[in-house]
Amino acid sequence: MSTPTLHPVAEPDPEPSSPPEGRDGRARRARAGVERGLSAVWWRAVWPVATSVAASPGWARAAALAAGLVCRWQVQLAAAAAMVLGMAMCWAAPSAADAGTTALLLAAVWWLGALLVTAGVAMMSVPVARAAYAHTIRGRVRSRYGLDGWASWWDLHRYVSAAAVRQIAVGTRPSLADQVRDGDGSDGRVHPGRVARLPVGECGTWLGRSVVGPVLGTECYAAKRDVVGLLAPPQTGKTATLGHHVLDHRGPALVTSTKTDLFELCAGTRAEQGPVWLFNPENLGEWGSTMSWSPVTGCTDAQIAQQRAGYLVGATAGDPDKGEDQWDEWATAVLRALLLAAAISGREMDTVARWVLRPSRDPAEGGAGEALEILRNAPPGLVPPRAVDSLWQVLASRAHKTTESIFLTLSRSVQFMTDPTVAALALPRPGLPEFDIDAFLTSNATVFLVGSDRAHGSVAPLVAAFTGYVFESAKTAAARREKGRLDPPLGLFLDEVALISPVALDRWIPDSGGRGIHLVWAVQSPSQLVARWGQAGSATIWNSTNAKLVFGGFTLDEDLDPISTLCGFRHETVRDPDGRERYERVRTCPADRLRVLPEWHAVLIHRATPATIVRTTPVWTRKDLRPPPPVAAAAVAPPTEQPRAPLPDDEATAA
Repeated sequence: MSTPTLHPVAEPDPEPSSPPEGRDGRARRARAGVERGLSAVWWRAVWPVATSVAASPGWARAAALAAGLVCRWQVQLAAAAAMVLGMAMCWAAPSAADAGTTALLLAAVWWLGALLVTAGVAMMSVPVARAAYAHTIRGRVRSRYGLDGWASWWDLHRYVSAAAVRQIAVGTRPSLADQVRDGDGSDGRVHPGRVARLPVGECGTWLGRSVVGPVLGTECYAAKRDVVGLLAPPQTGKTATLGHHVLDHRGPALVTSTKTDLFELCAGTRAEQGPVWLFNPENLGEWGSTMSWSPVTGCTDAQIAQQRAGYLVGATAGDPDKGEDQWDEWATAVLRALLLAAAISGREMDTVARWVLRPSRDPAEGGAGEALEILRNAPPGLVPPRAVDSLWQVLASRAHKTTESIFLTLSRSVQFMTDPTVAALALPRPGLPEFDIDAFLTSNATVFLVGSDRAHGSVAPLVAAFTGYVFESAKTAAARREKGRLDPPLGLFLDEVALISPVALDRWIPDSGGRGIHLVWAVQSPSQLVARWGQAGSATIWNSTNAKLVFGGFTLDEDLDPISTLCGFRHETVRDPDGRERYERVRTCPADRLRVLPEWHAVLIHRATPATIVRTTPVWTRKDLRPPPPVAAAAVAPPTEQPRAPLPDDEATAA
């Protein structure tokens, strides 16, 4: 029997331990900690406190009180006497030198005389400066709208200052957070000094400079997660202010307008950051277009077809409060089926328009029945059963007035296809690239959508469908990004949104900020919101908009009173007939003063601060403007099929 042999078990070598941190490493970390602490104290304590003291309205009150005292006739008489005496002393000093007076005494007399002259001139100029200040824009604003009741310096600093939007951007944008981390970024701590040096254009949208309340104005900004609304009557600064937002934005931008002003002002500067696209279906300003886009794009997906149909129909919807949208749901279902049929059969928007304008069940007539036949013969799983059912129910219905109402609603949604110039850009065109949404969302590109507001045949459905396409694609892309946000954010700058791009704004606004979509909308009056989105929809838009800029010029009480109420109240001293003084609660900005806001001034109503008045500047005064890039206006060919409604002779022939 053999004896078992014991083998020694080899123990694994111990892992090499990391070398202990040397003195240089500890000293470096200590210096970094001290630097970070000093930076935090300076940027978060010393600088804000010092600036708030310098900006206190108390200085304005003290200056007004001092000016009132200096302007009294006794003080002015004393100032004149001091000036005369000083001039006499300065004139007598050279004579004293000739008489042999010592140089030291001569200098003292001359300087004393010069001091008296300076003091006298300064005091005598106070009444002139006081009278002139009352006629300056700043003087009129501060005297007419007062100091009390408006947002304080601390209110503005905490929520709408450059420092506030930088802090928000660091917390919501990973790309910026990586730039401001301390050291190598391994500990995740943010260096306050680096945050303060971030370009404010990367972090927020400029709203203007405050001119009431604090003596020192604050440059006000909205964070990129905020929604900004501009309300201004025509020719009062709406587009001129919106141009700043377009130019300062970093990231992809979509700009809509009824004129070419924004393109002409902003395209050149935006072209230095990335590609610029112009979608100008009506060829306004003879600028042409650099891209085409078909609403049928992507509609092989039933969900995309549903979204596209909703935007096309929604752009022509009537007032929901009056029941003018009662056929919109059925019209959307029918148009979804038509778009789906066109996409799976390789047809385009001209065919969809023909199907809408020929609501016939017979496929041989080339009307909507042809689309129904395509859907029925589609491969299994490609077409949802409900899409076929909705189209069949409408075409087979014996309620002819209902069918006519549905297709009448649909005809307004595709009426832009009856204009050959517009229809040519809604079809794939040789020589014009199709829009690439994925490349757009990952670049600094800019798309300008331009279209006029017309009572009939408006391009609003086409513009709204394209804007909705970008928004829905951005939501999908944001879901795949870190923190569920686009970084850099997508900018949607919707000028005249109620006229040319009537999207579902009441649903977009609550959903955009958290996805990295910065939305700025502009309308001419609050009544436009009600007319387009109804009472409930306009209330949602108004309540969900974080920052509102309201310009002067409104004249209706129903427009002015709610805004005046949002400006709050203050207490003013009132003298009774018996001479006693008391405090009375009055509106900070009454309706009559809100109506006559000076040019380039607006009331800023932010969700977290009391109201303030800001001064803006027209975008065309900026020094970084560049001429727009050349756009080759290609010849616009009419579509291959000219959609039209069937004439009585056609129906008789078909019968």
